[in-house]
Amino acid sequence: MMKYKELQKEVPNRKRRGHSRYFIYFILMLIGLAAFVYGAYYLFSTVSWFNIEQIQISGNSTVSDSLLIQATQSFKGKNLFSISKDEVISKVKKFSRIKDVKVQRRLFHTLNIIVTERKSCLYVKTLEGDLFPIDDEGVVLEKFGSVYNENLPIVNLLINNADIHPGKPIKNASLAKILEVHHQIKTESPEFLSNISEYYTINNTVYIIDARNGLRLIPSTKNLARQLSRYEFVKDNGNVSNNAILDLRFDNQVVVKSGN
Repeated sequence: MMKYKELQKEVPNRKRRGHSRYFIYFILMLIGLAAFVYGAYYLFSTVSWFNIEQIQISGNSTVSDSLLIQATQSFKGKNLFSISKDEVISKVKKFSRIKDVKVQRRLFHTLNIIVTERKSCLYVKTLEGDLFPIDDEGVVLEKFGSVYNENLPIVNLLINNADIHPGKPIKNASLAKILEVHHQIKTESPEFLSNISEYYTINNTVYIIDARNGLRLIPSTKNLARQLSRYEFVKDNGNVSNNAILDLRFDNQVVVKSGN
């Protein structure tokens, strides 16, 4: 046993092979890869092979192709890889109708712009009598021309034209309540939307004017679709005066009130 231990002691300690050289190789490889990527990017972003010759627009319906192409015309002739996507998005989003923008580079000469538009849901009527389209968040949208080609309900608000700013939401308590009701109808009874001519509020209560007959109704916040169906039955079978107000806020019934 003693001899075996002594032999063990006599065996010289082998030096551990260090891994430092592998670490250095790894760092050099990373540097080389980074240099290659940078060189490739520099080459792609400077040569004329990838200069933009065509700008394609898709996803738009209200904002015309010509307006969007005009807004991005400055990118034509520039290298496809040298332009900033954020700059393209910023130019397109100057139109308040545009909610979201995606930019794609297509080899070899095409810049593809995909837009998502804000959808109008109401017209806001000002004290001057002008109509301004808004979306379901209350954001004011541009009008393109003097013709109102969108069939939307009207909301009368006691605000001036000077208080309307395209791309900015209208902060108004009455409008907020009306938008809430409009969204509920859109969700629970979308087929009724085309029957709405106008919204207005009295003492924080939302009123609807039926476009078919001028009847006024107060919508319910519970079982809205069922109450609107009851309203349709009463309207068609109840010999209701055109001056009446039909209150749908009571469970399982429609209350007809005299109006003026």
